Amino acid sequence: MDPPALLPSTITRIVTLAEFKPIASSRAWVSIPNPNGLPLIATATSDKTVRVYSLKNFTLHSTLEGGHSRSVRSVAWKPAVKNDGVLSLATGSFDATMGIWRRREALGERGGVLNTDFEGVGQDGDLEVEVLADGEVKEPLQLRNAKDDVESDSEEDWEFAIVLEGHDSELKNVAYSPSGQWLASCSRDKSIWIWEEVGEEGEDEFETIAVLQEHTADVKCVCWRKDDGNGEVLASASYDDTIRLWKEVDGEGEWGCFAVLEGHEGTVWCLDWEPEVSLKMFHDAETELAEAPRIPRLMSCSADSTIRVWTLAPAAPAPNKPSYFNPTIPSTMRAPPADEKWECTATLPKAHDLPIYSVSWSKKTGRVVSTGGDGKIAVYEERTKGRTKVGGEVEREWVVLAVLQGGHGAYEINHATWCTRFDSGKTKDDEEIVVTTGDDGVVRAWALEEENVVAAVRETVPENSTIEEKVDGVMRGLSL
Repeated sequence: MDPPALLPSTITRIVTLAEFKPIASSRAWVSIPNPNGLPLIATATSDKTVRVYSLKNFTLHSTLEGGHSRSVRSVAWKPAVKNDGVLSLATGSFDATMGIWRRREALGERGGVLNTDFEGVGQDGDLEVEVLADGEVKEPLQLRNAKDDVESDSEEDWEFAIVLEGHDSELKNVAYSPSGQWLASCSRDKSIWIWEEVGEEGEDEFETIAVLQEHTADVKCVCWRKDDGNGEVLASASYDDTIRLWKEVDGEGEWGCFAVLEGHEGTVWCLDWEPEVSLKMFHDAETELAEAPRIPRLMSCSADSTIRVWTLAPAAPAPNKPSYFNPTIPSTMRAPPADEKWECTATLPKAHDLPIYSVSWSKKTGRVVSTGGDGKIAVYEERTKGRTKVGGEVEREWVVLAVLQGGHGAYEINHATWCTRFDSGKTKDDEEIVVTTGDDGVVRAWALEEENVVAAVRETVPENSTIEEKVDGVMRGLSL
């Protein structure tokens, strides 16, 4: 028996890092890291609260409670647009309402600085300071923890600022756009609402910008893509097995669906847009022209136990310019541009046996983590295979790096996300962890460990083994 021609030099293991304490008293739905560089993660739970945990020591930082009468299903941090030390969260509940919460963190004497880049976090987890024009250093934002709150004033607790009503049934997901301008919510009532904060400084006032009602069943997820020069795009996933893409179509507040992605054979539970790191990695490898546009991709996971990657199909050039380019035709009479066509260009290797509830595309490495009803945690990586012929297209493939069985024991895992590592065990600034949230009310942090294949096999294969036994040991090592 000849050994395989190509074997990876390392194997990846998913290892337990910590369990966030205290755990929720009932099901925990989702945990969302703060996007502004702060070591905080917010967990939505069935006990009608949101728990904000510290990523530095995996303990409770603060709690949002008293705003909802039923389970809090979703939570979203508002991206920082001002360095005013105010944290803002949106919550979506089974009571059919969305809540807006605010909390002012303790600031230094000269005011605070909220650094929005992960690179601004130093080795000890402190935020990077800002140097003023005269050379003075502004005090950074100081995070409080639950123990500090015992002696804090009530104004430093989370304030339930406003409740947003309009949906007729349970909210399933809420999401801020990357710019912070829009806030989207989706519901069991088959609709998506888009909101905008319109109040003046210090006022809490929101306006409904659009109500989108083209899905024919529950809408499970909404996910924003950043502005690429043509406005921010919203993707939605539904119980009707489809994905829809939406954007502002006229610059005057009218929103419409411009693409329907079909192919899944079950409920589409979760979506995530391709991060910049992946776009650069594969765009540079495949494109010789730096100015060539990058084609965005979208990832989806479903009750059909598949994870799919969707790509915008190139539009065929029209032989003649259509009427909407003709300035002699009144704008009200011109036909609108055709909808975009998206196609499934990849299906990730099968790692799950039951519905996949969550998928997350790492903004640092381009790796993907998924989890679902079978309690498994799976990590994938996309690689280039080379060109099929000279001048041909570069081929890619997805591989499974690691699979962990029973991440939360016998319980389903509802959510998984990548998160910057802040605890004392980190070895480099850009290190990441995976955080999972389960039906057992537990939130767990996991680290990925890379191990040399030869070292791993030596532990299980005797020195005097035959070639066949050694190869078998290598393959068993890869499956650990």
